[in-house]
Amino acid sequence: MKKILILLSLIFIFSNIFAAEYGGVTASPYLNLGVGARPSGMGEAYTAVVDNVDAAWWNPGNLVKVENPQFAFMHNQNYGDTSYEYLAVAFPAQQLGLDIWGTIGITTLLVRISDVEITKEAPDGSYSYDYEAYKRQSGAEYQGAGGAVIGISYSWQAAKMFSIGATIKVINQKIANEQGWIPAMDIGILSNTNVKGFDVGIVFQNVTFMQMNQIEGAPDAPLPLNLKFGICYKLPRLFTSESDPRDKFVFALDGIYSIQPANMPFKLQTGFEYSFNISDINFSPRLGYRFNGQNFLSDLGALAGLTTGFGISKNFTGVDIALDYAFIPYGILGQSHRIGLTINVGEPTATPTPVVNQPPKVVRLKPGTKNIIVTWSAPDKVQADKIKGYNVYMSYKPGGKYYKLTKTPVPPTRYYLKVSPLKSGLRCYFVVTTVGKDDKESPYSKEISAVPR
Repeated sequence: MKKILILLSLIFIFSNIFAAEYGGVTASPYLNLGVGARPSGMGEAYTAVVDNVDAAWWNPGNLVKVENPQFAFMHNQNYGDTSYEYLAVAFPAQQLGLDIWGTIGITTLLVRISDVEITKEAPDGSYSYDYEAYKRQSGAEYQGAGGAVIGISYSWQAAKMFSIGATIKVINQKIANEQGWIPAMDIGILSNTNVKGFDVGIVFQNVTFMQMNQIEGAPDAPLPLNLKFGICYKLPRLFTSESDPRDKFVFALDGIYSIQPANMPFKLQTGFEYSFNISDINFSPRLGYRFNGQNFLSDLGALAGLTTGFGISKNFTGVDIALDYAFIPYGILGQSHRIGLTINVGEPTATPTPVVNQPPKVVRLKPGTKNIIVTWSAPDKVQADKIKGYNVYMSYKPGGKYYKLTKTPVPPTRYYLKVSPLKSGLRCYFVVTTVGKDDKESPYSKEISAVPR
């Protein structure tokens, strides 16, 4: 934790030196756009909320929450004939065959502004509004503008209470036939507090010591550099009983300090989401508001800071599909419509409910060639006639999400299970539970690990 605080302090100090050197003009302002329809509907207060593939953009420190392959896509039809497309993928590193802990993600963002007229002074020194005549005189033409971002992210659980991550990205900005490239990095941390359901997130966005050199003869410009701080509180079972764990209320609040440009006001963003189930379909209405100080939103009226949206998700035999929509008004400028699709591949594993039964007394592992034999002994203080059998669970990271290996419990008179095939050299983590005649499971046994040959 001490090293993390030192790192963040150094970044903050050098970022302020950088901002002081280069005035208030920035390149690639689209880096401040909110990607994903879910965060957009929540007022873009997402620094501490994000728990899926979108973390690569919002807070790479929490990308580690992705424990199955995930894919996300979003289309945004913005005001002023501006649109952008967002695509992201994330995989646990172990599922990619890498002998490291954590999650890896790739993010792309494409921004396009419809063609605009390249204005030039006519040969006689006047300006013409007759485009055809103007084109004949000065060779005027229409050219597009836009930009792109490509990034790769890595996140890991640095300690029990917090995770850390970074996104290294390359940013492109194009106007007519001129374009520029610049590398940058996002650094994020997500901390779980001692208060259940309360999380805190911190992100430094667009950290770089280079400038965008795009148009010949024009001054170079730095990227928009932000420090974001977010909190969220997740309250489960707001209206329903404990039997419906997907009933959940989320409150989020983000503060954004603009390091570059330095003259921007401090921003606050807040959002709400309530999720509930109807016939195995999850519904999530959302509402948010962006308090953006004295910037352009204030001149467009109070409704320009409002955001709203909803999401629908369902599990289809091991594949979770979520469809999200967000509506964001910008007053006289128009509206922004954002549609997103998120796919999570992998059957969620229910956590065994702790009951009176005790876990197996001793659990041992015997690694073999591309296999591991798990053995255990019967638990103490549990009568043999009350045991239905044993379930074995496995994970590819310590304390991670366990996958159930036994379709039916191992018989109570058998105290072993051979797990194969496994990848040689990749460490595996196991726990075992006792299953009672009432089909309820004990808590997990002590986690142990081994590496197959």
